[in-house]
Amino acid sequence: MLLMLGLALYDLSRSVLLREERPALVVPAPQPVRILLSGAPQVGGIHQINDADDLFSAINLANLHLSADLRLELLKVRQFEDGKCLKFQIVRDEIVAVDSGWMPAAMRIALAIPLRVERMTRSDWDDLPGVGPSLAQRIMQDRQINGEFGSFAELTRVKGIGSRRLDRWRPFFSAH
Repeated sequence: MLLMLGLALYDLSRSVLLREERPALVVPAPQPVRILLSGAPQVGGIHQINDADDLFSAINLANLHLSADLRLELLKVRQFEDGKCLKFQIVRDEIVAVDSGWMPAAMRIALAIPLRVERMTRSDWDDLPGVGPSLAQRIMQDRQINGEFGSFAELTRVKGIGSRRLDRWRPFFSAH
């Protein structure tokens, strides 16, 4: 009985007597993304933001007004991805509409933002090193005839694109 009581006291006192160092809970910081804002000289340019508050702060600093409806619309759209482009339509210091798209490939390449095959436009292909107008046209025609490229590797279905060319382009594209 005494032995049992001693073991119970030892077990209860272990947490006090033998303080174990436990690592603190690590919460990863949000990754900032770079977006291009255009349509208003006051906010135009590339901005690095962490969340919607940063975007709304830039709008407020530019003395632009944003309706509650547009604010909700901006929160719903997944606009806070690296390389996104938001184009504001402004009438008398009030944002009346926001169009969403992507920065041109040349800008994304310069900022080391990975390209995504499914987001490439004709002019984006022209911006990629080693792509001339005829290859860009073949890529776009293939997409029209055969549908979207499911992966980066599927670009080899286009005449003139082989594994060597893909190896040269790989650093510019994301793994998606």
